[in-house]
Amino acid sequence: MINQLKPVEVIRNQYGEWTHPEVDAYLKNILGDDAEFMTREQWGELKRHFNIVTVKTYLESTVSPDEFDEIMDDADLSKWQPMAPHGFFLMSIYYTEDGADAIWAKEKQEEGAEG
Repeated sequence: MINQLKPVEVIRNQYGEWTHPEVDAYLKNILGDDAEFMTREQWGELKRHFNIVTVKTYLESTVSPDEFDEIMDDADLSKWQPMAPHGFFLMSIYYTEDGADAIWAKEKQEEGAEG
């Protein structure tokens, strides 16, 4: 059974972070509340489960060094409004050890399908 992930309204928290509610529920079910990382296999299974492909945007590569420092110093990721790659929707935006990332998703197309 395909649990096709679809875009939903993004309501970021006070730090500007957000995770798609279906992905958040899946992660809590699979990894529990304390998990801080996923294995490559777990990430692959998440993408298979939701029938998606993903791309990642990095804060540091999309803003100036001054903007990066301001966002990180203020702990206010809401100041970052990354642009979605064509056809993708936001799946997650969050802080990392090195800055911040936005993960974008779209429905995985079958091999050889025209579109």
